[in-house]
Amino acid sequence: AAKSYLALFSSENALGDEVILARNYNATYSVVHSSANYTLVGSMGRPGMTKKIVDSYLMKDGTRFTDKAGYKTMQFAEETKNRDPRLSQTIRTPGYTRIGTTKAIAPDLSSTITGYQPIKYVTTTDKDAYDKSDIDLIIFRTAEIYLNYAEAKAELGTITQGDIDISVKKLRDRVGMPNLNLSDANASPDPYLASEVTGYPNVTGDNKGVILEIRRERTIELAQEGFRYYDMIRWKEGKRFEQPLYGMYFPGPGEYDLDGDGTPDICLYEDSVPSGTKATLKYKLGGDIILSEGTKGYINPHGGETVWNETRDYLYPIPTDDRSLTKGKLTQNPGWDDGLEF
Repeated sequence: AAKSYLALFSSENALGDEVILARNYNATYSVVHSSANYTLVGSMGRPGMTKKIVDSYLMKDGTRFTDKAGYKTMQFAEETKNRDPRLSQTIRTPGYTRIGTTKAIAPDLSSTITGYQPIKYVTTTDKDAYDKSDIDLIIFRTAEIYLNYAEAKAELGTITQGDIDISVKKLRDRVGMPNLNLSDANASPDPYLASEVTGYPNVTGDNKGVILEIRRERTIELAQEGFRYYDMIRWKEGKRFEQPLYGMYFPGPGEYDLDGDGTPDICLYEDSVPSGTKATLKYKLGGDIILSEGTKGYINPHGGETVWNETRDYLYPIPTDDRSLTKGKLTQNPGWDDGLEF
């Protein structure tokens, strides 16, 4: 039977059947953290998942969401229907309720910069404030081992269906998803995952399809757990960081129901708030929220461009103090000019 994925990130004491190493927190001893606060309070950074990652979640039946007609411009309520159950246990989706409550609440666009609001480590409301949560934080869990194993076998070219069955299948079974089929994946690599715009164009060879699917699985299973940047680095996909961090799609100004209760939650407007709007939250287009095409498009929280230097940025610069200690025997990494004469 499917189990709760979210329970891994909402249990006061780390779940021993999956968690190998965790940091223990206990409010009695004032050993606390603020993980919930970061995702709930607008002044704490407003974390959010990107549209690109949301699109990569499969349908619940194992088919590709990105094979559906019109997926790029689907609105929130439609795009989140019948998806891999981990999506609704990673971000707020229609019908989301806080633990211990029954009232559905919408994503808070004031607290998430893309509209896709994270819910990992968000538990009961008494743990919302800064330094009030004592939920154990996971350092190392079995999913990471399974995914490392599957990826290594695929990259080595020795992966079998049996390898998938003892790794990826365990993660899929947990949430009631169909298993990954090695032959099918390699026979028909997902064009979305192979694309230079939305995927990993560097992947080639006979195992291209299954490598792409294992990367999908890793991205979804370990979402918002601190793996993504260094995964992209070791896959040599740094140029992907130059792409805009698009969020939710909106077809234009108007009222939108984001929690699925039939009542509008937000109103997007151009010049002034329309009279008679029933939405609780109002956002001015071009001010509070920037859309990629002006009055329509994807939420585009960062207008500036990231520039990735392919010959430099896979390595950090070596600190000048360390270089000075060796009087130049320790040379600087390629492309970094630290001003030292040696």
